Amino acid sequence: MKTLRLRLKIVEYLEKNGPQPTNIIQDYLNDTTRHGTTPSQLGNILSKNKEFRKVGTTMKASIISGHYEVQVWGLSTEHGRAE
Repeated sequence: MKTLRLRLKIVEYLEKNGPQPTNIIQDYLNDTTRHGTTPSQLGNILSKNKEFRKVGTTMKASIISGHYEVQVWGLSTEHGRAE
């Protein structure tokens, strides 16, 4: 129950915009909620709830370290939600 509001915001965002990378989801939550979320909290929400699923990876450019992979998340179809 602790992360219910964040989960509902993520579901709403993914229903409207389709699969999105973790960093974009975090930016959305930090812009639209009062307290936002940390990367580790968001990772736990996305990975431990069956309503979300990994759909792939994408590369993100970084000024310091070059490029790195970021997970792309979508809604699971087994819980009555489609992409």
